[in-house]
Order: sequence, then C-alpha cells, then structure tokens
Amino acid sequence: MYEVISLLPVPFDSSLFIFYAMVDLEQAYEILSSMPNAVEVPHFDKPAYKINGKIFATFNIENKWVTLKLTPEQQVIYCEDTSFYPVPNKWGVYGWTHVDLNRVKKSAFVEAIETAYNNIIAEKPKRKR
Repeated sequence: MYEVISLLPVPFDSSLFIFYAMVDLEQAYEILSSMPNAVEVPHFDKPAYKINGKIFATFNIENKWVTLKLTPEQQVIYCEDTSFYPVPNKWGVYGWTHVDLNRVKKSAFVEAIETAYNNIIAEKPKRKR
C-alpha cells in the first residue's frame, strides 16, 4: 500500500474551491433566478431573464452558455477572459456577450451576471404600451 501525503503546506479547504470551479447548468440557473425581482420568461426557445421589462440574460442550456447584455466597454474587459466572447453577429456590437459555462470561473460568472443586471437597473424602465 502507498501512503498518501499532502504537498500542500496547509490542509485543503474545499469550500475555497467554489470560486475556481466552473459553472454547471444547475448553478447557472440558481444564480440567474436569484437576482432580485428578475423574471424568467420564454425567449424564442430559451429562457430569458428580465428586470424592469428588459432582458439582461438568456440561457442556452443545449450549448451550455449564457448570453449577457453588457456595454461594449464592459464586453472588451470581460473578453480578456477567454470564457467570454462577443455574440458573433450584429448583437455583439451592442455588447451582447456569450459566457461559456464549461470554462468560466464561478466568481467571474457571478460578477458578470451582476454587471448585466445592474446595467438594466440603471436604465429607465421600459414604457408600457
């Protein structure tokens, strides 16, 4: 039998791992659903999340990505992390950004969701027709 020894200078605290772990579908759903007063609505064939009548995120379960409404300036900053990339069409020019759930760290994902959410909160509410 082999003796297992730790190469870490201190005992491993697995609770710290949550900030470095990638995001699974269930976690993404929980994070999106937990935003205050956010409403989940169908958007074509995907769930979308709205606040003040405006979409701040869509959730593509099949491809394991979330699309966020960032500003173009925020998009440039977030895309320095390769788990973020502009939507590859005209929407990307306006700041819409895909987040690859297979690659994004949970802490970066939560921060980006909060940024997209706060962008909509800062706008004037959508007028009712």
